[in-house]
Amino acid sequence: MAHDDRPATGAESSAETDFDDLPPVSEAESLGGESNPEILPAREPWRAVVHGIGVIEQVIGAVLLAAILVLVVALVAQRYLPGVNFPQTGEVARLAMVWGTFLMAGYLMAHDRHIAIHVVDYVLEGRALAVVKLAVNLIVLVTCLVLLYATYLLVAGDIGQVTPAAEIPLQIVNSIPIVGFALTALRALLWIAMHDVPAVLGKRAAA
Repeated sequence: MAHDDRPATGAESSAETDFDDLPPVSEAESLGGESNPEILPAREPWRAVVHGIGVIEQVIGAVLLAAILVLVVALVAQRYLPGVNFPQTGEVARLAMVWGTFLMAGYLMAHDRHIAIHVVDYVLEGRALAVVKLAVNLIVLVTCLVLLYATYLLVAGDIGQVTPAAEIPLQIVNSIPIVGFALTALRALLWIAMHDVPAVLGKRAAA
């Protein structure tokens, strides 16, 4: 194939110049998302403590997902193994899924990756959008605190009941959401203090 050595026309040269002048696109932007750094306090030792909590949450979440996978596979295998029946398998798998949901809620909140419909972001901007986000995080914070207190009353009023199959004390089962609500409330408070309030006041968010 012959190589075209003709000089580029004005339109072609302009198009190439405009393309070359574009700023580089980050990997997160190329995937259609935005960078979501972990929300951490600005000062030590609280910064290290909250970051450590996030690492522990990731480890626990991975362990629970692995446990669910193993238990579900074992549950299916029991159907084809005569004489093998462990009802605890399905029950523990369901509990692991519930525990993972509560324990990972705080981690997702820390990275602003919780499930949300970002319609307002396309309608409002500036301080008005900051006020809406502040109101959302305040609702999350208050809701978590109310549910945390209600769950505490549930655990405190335990009468020694256990789960039907695995016989796990309900006091332990119901204690896991307390941890999840507390961690989610902590992250909501960090979002409010470090991003929402400075944005509403027209100040730069805390680093």
